[in-house]
Amino acid sequence: MPRDNKFLGGTDLTDRELTRRKLLNILACVLLILAVALLVLTFLMQINDVSSAYEEVLSRLAEFEAAVASIPSKWLVILVIFLIYIGKVMIPLPITAVCVIAGMVFPTPVAVAVNFVGMAILLTIKFYWGRHLGGGTIHKILTRYDNVRRMMESGKRSTDWILVLFRLVPYFPINSISQLYGALEYDYWKFLLLSLLGFTPKIISYSMIGRHVYNPFSLAFMLPIVIIFTISGVSILAVNKFIDIVANNKNKKTAEAVSAGKDEK
Repeated sequence: MPRDNKFLGGTDLTDRELTRRKLLNILACVLLILAVALLVLTFLMQINDVSSAYEEVLSRLAEFEAAVASIPSKWLVILVIFLIYIGKVMIPLPITAVCVIAGMVFPTPVAVAVNFVGMAILLTIKFYWGRHLGGGTIHKILTRYDNVRRMMESGKRSTDWILVLFRLVPYFPINSISQLYGALEYDYWKFLLLSLLGFTPKIISYSMIGRHVYNPFSLAFMLPIVIIFTISGVSILAVNKFIDIVANNKNKKTAEAVSAGKDEK
């Protein structure tokens, strides 16, 4: 059996394909269920008996908010945030936490702007890293999927939307995708704009979460989390569907090639 069929299957889906489909569908459903559960919990917190017990927690958080607001040099905080983004190039630092911290210290528009600049710095470094040093591990993985690799290397319009989907899916490796697109000699400005477009819901949502972290059961705090879970769940379903389409196209071409070979005989 050819090597590609090991991963994409012949005329039938392999066990690995079925497992991948089930796992991604389950993960997507879990995220969507969590989104609904958090929304319900937010409305439950508006009940008087529950909200009265919550007031004491809010008073403590208000003290913490005042301490954050009294930080003397906000420029120093911005510098530290940018250094964390740069450090992400080599070290697996939690960018989500950085976005939240920026929202805690600055008003939401400022926090969003700071996070966009920091993310652009990170994306740029890894993009040119890939252009000069290659696509790394993920490029080797893609060589197993000829259809996906050829489509990405062709520069077709679908490649643009794959990039946006990669950025929407949670926990998808930021650095690996950036390095891969750099290695493919993708247009830098298109790469940067589409990547930031894909990251926009997360950056805005996490910045808002940081701004309202002092009232964690308010609608202003919970709604961005609900949005993140919803977008993430839908994105995973979209990626799963895309992989199925690629696999089906591969199987169709393989079947046609086999049929043509039999006809020639």
